[in-house]
Amino acid sequence: MYDKEITPQDIEKILKLYAKSKELVGADQLDGRLQEFTAELMKSLSDTGFLMVFNWHEWLNRNEVFKDLNKDIHEEIKSADLETLRKLMTSYVRGDRFNEGLLERIVMDGKLHCILQRLREIRDQLEADM
Repeated sequence: MYDKEITPQDIEKILKLYAKSKELVGADQLDGRLQEFTAELMKSLSDTGFLMVFNWHEWLNRNEVFKDLNKDIHEEIKSADLETLRKLMTSYVRGDRFNEGLLERIVMDGKLHCILQRLREIRDQLEADM
């Protein structure tokens, strides 16, 4: 159910947030930079078509490991493929509508930085295959 095929150029646009995401790991919820950053992240995900249309509730139920926000999922992210990263980010964005502050939380706890790190590896792999 992809809306768009993601290119290395799309990934590059999202990766422009990499350094900033690292700076915000461990930030305080009241840090104004967090809100600014998540708005920038949303725009980037939207502009590139990174988010997908699918039943994210069902996907999270089938991929239990990603459901608990308190769980450390860095190892799972490190081996995730592009589709999984897209579904995970879509789930976070959709979930933020019902649980305000969810996006800021994944920035603060380093999950987003880990996702961007994995995206970097995928981009490098895609470029090497071209």
